[in-house]
Amino acid sequence: MTDDLGLPGRRELPPEVLDNLRMSLREGMGKPERRRWPIAAAAAAVVLVLAGALVTTVLIREPDRQGPVVANPDFSLDRPKAEEAMNRCWAALQTRGRAASFPARDAWVPQFTVAPSWTSVTVVAVRAGDKTFFCETTSITVTVSDPDTVPSYATGTKTAALLTSHAGTVAGVADPGWEKMEIFSRTADSTASSEVPIFRNGNLFVLLSQSKPSRTTYSVGPYTGQPGDGVTVAPHALRPAPEPAVTEIDRVPPVVPDRGTPAGEFFQTCVEGAAEPLPDVDVYETGTLLEGDDVKVVAARLGDRFVVCQGGLGYRDGTSEYYRLFSDQTTERRPVRKLSTETLGGSEQGGADSAKNPFIGIVPRTATTVKLDFGAGKKVDATVTDGTFAVWRPESTEAMDPNAQVGVVVLDAGGKTLHEGTLPLY
Repeated sequence: MTDDLGLPGRRELPPEVLDNLRMSLREGMGKPERRRWPIAAAAAAVVLVLAGALVTTVLIREPDRQGPVVANPDFSLDRPKAEEAMNRCWAALQTRGRAASFPARDAWVPQFTVAPSWTSVTVVAVRAGDKTFFCETTSITVTVSDPDTVPSYATGTKTAALLTSHAGTVAGVADPGWEKMEIFSRTADSTASSEVPIFRNGNLFVLLSQSKPSRTTYSVGPYTGQPGDGVTVAPHALRPAPEPAVTEIDRVPPVVPDRGTPAGEFFQTCVEGAAEPLPDVDVYETGTLLEGDDVKVVAARLGDRFVVCQGGLGYRDGTSEYYRLFSDQTTERRPVRKLSTETLGGSEQGGADSAKNPFIGIVPRTATTVKLDFGAGKKVDATVTDGTFAVWRPESTEAMDPNAQVGVVVLDAGGKTLHEGTLPLY
């Protein structure tokens, strides 16, 4: 997987489009969200995951005249990704006139990377002289924390957030007395807890939060492994991170996908309403839209990354709209596969006998027909749009079989079979 989407270099888009993109980027950084400008027609992814892939080395090299230091076993350094990210962050600092307040680029030493395959986010912890900061990149954006700001420590600790971003990054410095830390996250609708390792050379941490920092309050504490709620296991409120030194769209897309279509309009409403973050949201192309009673589901893609966003008034008890975003986190890149979704309007959401289950997935872009066989004579043709398909799953009175399969036949416009096989029902 790669962050290179084949986008051209910097070029001019209409000012209102760039303004919209930059406003979207600024949202989610621990500050109130702002109203968005419409995208002009002229312009035309609960478990918290912290991971990084060990690719090139287990040694972290310090500046000249110092020997190598063995990396913390809970962390890894993907040097090629780190170098690419740091180059982009340095270029953004130069573009925005902030480079003079940072050490020279050749003094930057990457400490570790966090770059899971399921997201376009790469975070690099960087040391340069006596300064430590974080460099975050996505497919089209860069964000750099400001090393000159004074950390705002959680009361009674030496733990502070140094960077939060629209992409979900929460990074900072941990109390040196903690072996590991617990981060407890609260949104209006959910809570989640994560065990977060601490990088000992500087007591640094990075969490890729699966809720938008702008809609989440975080509390922290030393990790003990004991069960409990946020008050008991993470009693210290994490204060908002300072403004970054720079947050910039450094890879301007040649075109912004149209949000004026029914699928585009719902996708925009859905991703804004959902608590889950989506890096590079403004350049996702929408696919198949599935509509039901007071609920909708839409698939979207950015290169080989896919998401499903679903919601509406009928998602839960019918008293308020609710939205969720599901990123495709599979490491398998099969050309035909099912995407993750959730029941809408089911009893588990507070609905009353109005449950609807989307069955949605991806196929080759040349596909025009997807035939699905749910068994017991229940055969349906799915709606197909730009490499995605969707259908409401037929009702069944049979007991749920976790191993049940759905027959699938994929055809192109000429009737040629592109794929024939099965997909998991659940």
